[in-house]
Amino acid sequence: MLQNKFLSILSAFIFVSVLSACNNKLAVNENQYTTHTFDSRGNQLSARLYIPKQHSVSDPIVIFVHGDGDMDSTANSFYLPIIDALNEQKIAAFSWDKPGVGSSGGDWLSQSMEDRAAEVQDAIDYLRAAGYQQNQIGVIGFSQASWVFANLHNETEIKFMVLVGGAANWLSQSQYSMWIRLVDEGKINADDETALERIKQLSEQEYHLIKSGYDKYLAASLHQDPFMSEPLEDEARFNFVRKNIDADISEGFSKLNLPMFAMYGDSDIHVDIEQSQTEFDYAFANSKQPLANLEQVVISNATHGLLKPELPLDALFSIKKSHFSPDAIESMILWINSQRETH
Repeated sequence: MLQNKFLSILSAFIFVSVLSACNNKLAVNENQYTTHTFDSRGNQLSARLYIPKQHSVSDPIVIFVHGDGDMDSTANSFYLPIIDALNEQKIAAFSWDKPGVGSSGGDWLSQSMEDRAAEVQDAIDYLRAAGYQQNQIGVIGFSQASWVFANLHNETEIKFMVLVGGAANWLSQSQYSMWIRLVDEGKINADDETALERIKQLSEQEYHLIKSGYDKYLAASLHQDPFMSEPLEDEARFNFVRKNIDADISEGFSKLNLPMFAMYGDSDIHVDIEQSQTEFDYAFANSKQPLANLEQVVISNATHGLLKPELPLDALFSIKKSHFSPDAIESMILWINSQRETH
């Protein structure tokens, strides 16, 4: 719903690690990383660069773009199996703590999607200045990163994009989240068309309340409707929603001049994957860019983050490759390898 449940989106595939992060030494499979600091819009961001033991100018660097929430450079270990797989193919990985998380300055809740896109561009500038002038640059993003990608259509240094569980439109996604919640709570039936229309009306009313400001939003009687959940009480979170509530991929994706690989889990309960596929297809079909190309795949037995729907208890401590749906990471790596430039 419009209160934005994207924190719960991440909870579907990212678990809080109770193990301390590796202290600038070794990753899960002994792949080394170096720590870096770069500036973006007044924030100093703390980053890690995972370089394979064999890596040359003919090998890519993939930049990770977070979804929603308090995310460190590994997304609480979620990225590590993917990074390991990339490094095994001589592909480097670059990621950073969000502003206000870990050693990064700033506050991610104050950011717009344009701000987040600027971070990616500043990361690219940093890597180029740090000696990686010739390496091919790609990006891999999760969930909310779709709206970051939509703001990167002018970045010519990016040669390919991988998007996992991407949402198309914030407002439509909020309505879908409300529908999922109400079905789960037993308040509506999944095939209730009348309920769908009511959800649309309620979310549009809440949209206008959010636009009107925090005080009017909190004071509104709309929250007393039995279909509505509790209003956002965190003003910083409210302001983040208000700033980004109009996010949409349509215009930005239609201007992308590169190939994209969009991946979805068939058990995703957080993003309307059918709508995303339709909207992504439409945007690329209307593109006039010569290199624009979209490939979409739905991974079987996979959640929003391509993890298996049922995970063992050790996933509470750290995410392993075995926790991902079979072929999820393999499909991603295979596609990235197919995008390699020859030098």
